[in-house]
Amino acid sequence: MAHTVLARKWRPKRFTDLIGQQNTVTILKNILATNRLHHAYLLTGTRGVGKTTIARIIAKALNCLNLEDNEPCCVCQNCQQIDSGRYVDVIEIDAASNTGVDNIREVLENAQYAPSSGKYKIYIIDEVHMLSKSAFNAMLKTLEEPPAHIIFILATTDPQKVPITILSRCLQLKLRNLAANEIENHLDWVLSQEQISFQKPALTILASAANGSMRDALSLTDQAIAFSNGNITETTVQQMLGLSDNSVLIAILEAIINKNSLALFSICENLNLEGANLENLLAQLNHMLFQIGIAQLVPNEDIKLELLNLARQISIQDCQLYFEISSLGMEQLKKVSNKYPCFTMTIMRMLAFSIGSSAEKEIIVSNANFKSQVVNVSTKHDSLDDKEATLPEKIISKEIENNITLEENLPISAPEEVSPVSSALDANPIPENTPPWETESQTTSNHEDRIIEQSPIIINDVQSEILPTNIASVDEFDGDWLKFTSSIDYNKYPTHTRIGMILKNSQLEKFSGHTITISVDNKFREAVNHECVDILEQLLAEHYKQDYDLEFNFVETLKESLTIQNENIKREKQLLAEEAINNDPIIQDLVNNFSAKIIPNSIKPLD
Repeated sequence: MAHTVLARKWRPKRFTDLIGQQNTVTILKNILATNRLHHAYLLTGTRGVGKTTIARIIAKALNCLNLEDNEPCCVCQNCQQIDSGRYVDVIEIDAASNTGVDNIREVLENAQYAPSSGKYKIYIIDEVHMLSKSAFNAMLKTLEEPPAHIIFILATTDPQKVPITILSRCLQLKLRNLAANEIENHLDWVLSQEQISFQKPALTILASAANGSMRDALSLTDQAIAFSNGNITETTVQQMLGLSDNSVLIAILEAIINKNSLALFSICENLNLEGANLENLLAQLNHMLFQIGIAQLVPNEDIKLELLNLARQISIQDCQLYFEISSLGMEQLKKVSNKYPCFTMTIMRMLAFSIGSSAEKEIIVSNANFKSQVVNVSTKHDSLDDKEATLPEKIISKEIENNITLEENLPISAPEEVSPVSSALDANPIPENTPPWETESQTTSNHEDRIIEQSPIIINDVQSEILPTNIASVDEFDGDWLKFTSSIDYNKYPTHTRIGMILKNSQLEKFSGHTITISVDNKFREAVNHECVDILEQLLAEHYKQDYDLEFNFVETLKESLTIQNENIKREKQLLAEEAINNDPIIQDLVNNFSAKIIPNSIKPLD
């Protein structure tokens, strides 16, 4: 007997055999139980999740001679003929090769005839989105008022391309991608039935490579059986798929963590010489960073020890950054023919843009003409010793004592007379024609160079700079409503909430005694209710340590509000940014000599 591939041999024949589509199965079995049949079904989902399989099971259930518990028996003549594709009343059409209106008209002309042996004549149209516009139009009338004996089952991987007029006439059933553990468990069962030896890690790799498709997983398993000669191991599956061992990925991440650019470049070069699939390798690295990121934020007992060690060494910020860089690199690799430079620069980018640690780090660099050397990378705050960077305890107010840890009884010395930093910077004047970004860079550089040379400046009164303006409460409302609305923590009351809407779009109308009357933009009238008023009065009481009653008036326009103030500030920043760009000598030179043009709306102010 001829060999049958696993995807066909173990194709589900009943609803209970389906993997991971419980919602769809429940809907269909309830429809059969209540006999509330729809004349057209649309099954959507990615490849290999069971669209055509479910369509055939529906066809069997509708024409089965011995239906039990809304499941086809798979024994009667009708069920067996449908399984073998010989049942005359179940017509399968591939829309990818029968796209024209003439093909659909032929189907509709035959649809008017009653079924030969079964109760229903069923048309299964696969990849229905491939039909032409004329073909869809030809189907509309029949789909709207079909004969009683006709049922259409449409399947597609791209429902967005199906006209809305077709969608509205169908009962839509969306099939989900299968989880990796569901695929792995099914592969375990299938290989056990086939009596083929395997290693569990090998099935994990196959399930991950299938990307939610059971058919792909079974096809890959067939390939793995042939490649490994009936003994599926982790190593053989990695070789078959062109994947690298985890040790290579761990070596890459450790080189990034240790800031060892020489070792990192050597790994990339060796991978290229070995002919490794760099696209797959970067995808593996991306997935490993995903696992590390999840391990850092969500406790997981199943994570491997080597990944757990990496999760402890890489900061959360760096892990997120590496994942973003590798994701962008994967997209770039698809567009280039020579993968090596793009892969190497993607990996080096992770080394160059680490942000998670502010402590002093070292980058090991190498040059053909020089010996390997160590370059220190540190922030400007690292140049100060602990005593210079520590604030005296006396200047910290009681409200933030619990949040800041200080050394007790730190001696305070009298400040030495030193020149202000700005005076030191003025010693090297900056030319007038220097662009703004070079000015900022030069100023920052000069400041960082001199901050080590100067004696520390001890500030005796910095409380106003440490405390936010909205922490301290005042005794009574002073009539400045804008000041009050500016002091609110809008992380608790975002703009889209009722409280945020009212606070940001209101102004003071009058204030008398303990009654405050505010005007609110009429657009937000519906946002004002008793609950909001209670919360606003509570905010006033907490801020001013007194109770106030709020009254509301609704107006079409406001003269001043927090929203208006923010818009004015934003508009002013935009004008200043545009003026700075337009007046920049380099920009003017490009415009005058090279006919350059500034793209409209491309100038954005820096926050």
